[in-house]
Amino acid sequence: MTPDPISEKRTDDIDSDKLLPLLEERSRLKKLLLLIQSKRNEVSGEVLARVKADYESRLLVIDNEISRQARNFESTLLDYREVIERLERALELGLSSLEELKVRYALGEYTREEFEEITREKKDKIDLYRGKIKTFKTNQDRLESVLAQLKNS
Repeated sequence: MTPDPISEKRTDDIDSDKLLPLLEERSRLKKLLLLIQSKRNEVSGEVLARVKADYESRLLVIDNEISRQARNFESTLLDYREVIERLERALELGLSSLEELKVRYALGEYTREEFEEITREKKDKIDLYRGKIKTFKTNQDRLESVLAQLKNS
């Protein structure tokens, strides 16, 4: 049997749930910075500068965390692509191996019982690879969508 290329990566590496509050907070801080600017005739320049600097530093922290998460997502996306490639190669090998098994059975190398058991094992492995490919591709699409939104925000 082919080595299992799916044991190295889990499919729960995407944590976009942490990203949404950061994006919302960034939007809120940007609105507040605009509001601060609108108050420039109501408070002293010193107070305005201090409050503005405070909100700008908060925004910088949020932007840095968003950037860090985006880098993590990009790294995870590269990992997913690599795993998908290995799974697809394993699937191709499994299908080829099943085809070879049929030929060898037809040539009398296996009994009916051996053929059926080996066929069942190979088909189970093929189904496993297909399922994992689908899962990883779903997560890959999700990550690509999140990254696209980050680039557009």
